[in-house]
This record gives sequence, C-alpha cells and structure tokens, in this order.
Amino acid sequence: MQKNRSNGMIIRLVDVVLIVLFGFLMISKIQQQVEIPLPHSKGENLAARTDKEVFDIFIRADGRIQCGWLDSKYEVQMPLDNSDQSFAQAKYNELKALVAESNPGKIPVAIQAEYNAPTQFTVDMLDICKDLGMQKSITCFQLTQPEPEPGGEG
Repeated sequence: MQKNRSNGMIIRLVDVVLIVLFGFLMISKIQQQVEIPLPHSKGENLAARTDKEVFDIFIRADGRIQCGWLDSKYEVQMPLDNSDQSFAQAKYNELKALVAESNPGKIPVAIQAEYNAPTQFTVDMLDICKDLGMQKSITCFQLTQPEPEPGGEG
C-alpha cells in the first residue's frame, strides 16, 4: 500500500513542477530574436542570366531533341523504342556530339522538356551535360493541350 502512495506523490510532484515551469514561461518576456542565415547556392543562378547567356535544349514528346532554339538546325530524332540498343546508343552519341558542337563555349544549358516527353531523354541530357562539364537546369513546358483521359467527363 505504501508503494502506491509514493507513486501518486511523484505524479503530483511532476504536475506541480510542470505548472511552475509553464507559469514562468508565461510571465517571462521572451523577446530575443535571432537572425537565421538563409541557405544559398554555391553555383551561379541560371535564372539571373539573360536569354543570350543560356543555351536552350528542347526535348519533344515525339523524340526530337533540338539544340539552340525551337526551330534549330541542330536536331536529333531519338528512338522512342529502345529495343535496338546499338541504334539507341548511336543516337545518344550523335546527340552528345551535337551538344558539344553547338555549345563550344559551354555556356549554361537550360533543358526544357515537353510535359509528356519520355523521362529517359531528360536523364540522357543531364548525363551529357555532366560529361561535357556544362551547368544545367530543367524546366517543363506544354505546347499543346493534354488529351482528355478516357472515362472522364464528356
């Protein structure tokens, strides 16, 4: 019986200590403000550059990858089906050579993928930029309205 009574006393003691602690917190004026330094990038900000200082690469849903501008002569038609690995590797090497040739100054690359373009093409472009030592950023754009999904409103 003595043991139960001591447990109840400890609980009451903890309650009293917490009440006193909260009381001190309520009446004290905590006014100290600390300025927290915000994180920043070690690299350059691509968005701060002008359009003339960024090399655009457009990745289209039909497999076309255009370098330089939207109606560029620098274009590679990538295979949408990777069943022929040697053909896909040859197209990858062609794209890598095209990027190296069309951007010899290695200015930062803005990779712009169409909303329904295969993700593998974006990954390939990231790998190419890394191999060639070019800074890169990724955006997504939409040229056409998406087709309504079957079974939707209509």
